[in-house]
Amino acid sequence: MPVAWADLRFRRASDRRWLAGATLLVVFVTASYWRESISLQLVPDPRMNQQLETAQAALAEGRLSAGDGSGARELFESVLATDPDQMLAREGLVQVRTAAIQRAESALRSHRLSDARKHLDLAQSLSAPAVQLQPLRARLRDLDNASANTAGLLAQAAAPGTSDEAALALLEQVLQVDADNRVALEGRDELLASVIRRAEKLLAAGDVEQASRLVAQVMQADPAHVDLPAVRAQLGELQALEQRDHASEFARAQSDQRAGRLDSAARRYQRLAVSSGDSIQLRQALHSLAARAALEAERNAADFNFKRAEAWLAKARSWSAQAPEIAAAEQRLKQARLSQRKLPVAISRRDRERLPALLADASEAMQRGDFITPPGASAWDKLRIATAIAPGAVQVRHLQLEFARRSRECFEQSMTAGHLRRAQSCLEASLAQDPVAPGAADAQQRIAERWLAYADERIGASDYPEAEKAIGFARRWQPSHPGLGSAATRLRRARGGTR
Repeated sequence: MPVAWADLRFRRASDRRWLAGATLLVVFVTASYWRESISLQLVPDPRMNQQLETAQAALAEGRLSAGDGSGARELFESVLATDPDQMLAREGLVQVRTAAIQRAESALRSHRLSDARKHLDLAQSLSAPAVQLQPLRARLRDLDNASANTAGLLAQAAAPGTSDEAALALLEQVLQVDADNRVALEGRDELLASVIRRAEKLLAAGDVEQASRLVAQVMQADPAHVDLPAVRAQLGELQALEQRDHASEFARAQSDQRAGRLDSAARRYQRLAVSSGDSIQLRQALHSLAARAALEAERNAADFNFKRAEAWLAKARSWSAQAPEIAAAEQRLKQARLSQRKLPVAISRRDRERLPALLADASEAMQRGDFITPPGASAWDKLRIATAIAPGAVQVRHLQLEFARRSRECFEQSMTAGHLRRAQSCLEASLAQDPVAPGAADAQQRIAERWLAYADERIGASDYPEAEKAIGFARRWQPSHPGLGSAATRLRRARGGTR
């Protein structure tokens, strides 16, 4: 019994040794078989890495495919030929396919049909999804159909008797549907070169304006034309010189204007308008001259020198016919003519002796600010008597103009300072002399609105008597003001609320 057990134990130990040896043999054979593949996975081939980097660089540079094998597609496929399981190479081909579709879309938008067709073929060869390719193929077919008449358009552009402008328009029609059309590109380049040569001749003759139009035409058609930089540089130099001459002439015109040489200033401004084109600056300058001329017309009308007044008005109209000062001067001229008809044949000796004192009193009253009050001693009362005695006297006319100027200044200053009663008195004086003077309606509206604002303030302070006076003043100056009714209603309600 013990011997049998020992034998059994020996046989089992022997079996285990045999099984272990067999297992080791299988592992050795398997490791030997896969040794090369595992080593490649654990330690990639440096040449393959370099080829992948070269392929990625080609893709980044936009070289998607090339017949000499330097394109990204060919380089990635070369890696896969060595190692079909190389994932980076497979992903690279997907990136090439995506880039080809993007290039095709861009080419279709630019109507570069040959480029679009090439990139679509590349994407299709890389198994691009039909859902991406079909819309692009349809767009390409539409453009191909639209470009079917390009031969006729090209023949028409090259036909004898076709002007350069018409030929350019026809070539642009071709390029709109086939931007890569070699014949159209060459024809346009030749025509634009001819336009540039014409522009250069115009620049040599000093015609900067017309040359500028031609250069702009070329820039619109082909901003990258090879001949453009040179002619644009020449044009820029002449334009800069022209601008300096313009600025110098404008400065001389301004100097003439400041010195009172209005005719000379006007001639310079008008020459600039002809040579350089109309501008806001020139219109404003001529407007200021027209205003000065209208003022001279008023001064001469005040002295009953109607011939000179008419001459100044004619100049003002020729310089800036829309200047509002012209209408005011025309009104003054009419008034002066009416006043002349009413002049007495002769002035009595006693009245002539009174005139200097009346004028002096009127001037002193204006100095004090007594334009219309107190009655009998105001500048208006003194001036009215002087006007009745000698309405055509130069001194009287000058004092009337001074009265009008000072009363307007008094009104503006008082409005700014918020002295409404004083402003009202000054406005009354100004309107007493000339009820239809320029700006009279605007002044009445302004003071009415200020009185209404003051009334609203007094209502808020419960000063109802003063508010009522303010509303009355506003109604006097502008009876139809839309704010009168609401102001009266507020006052009535405020008073009712205190009872």
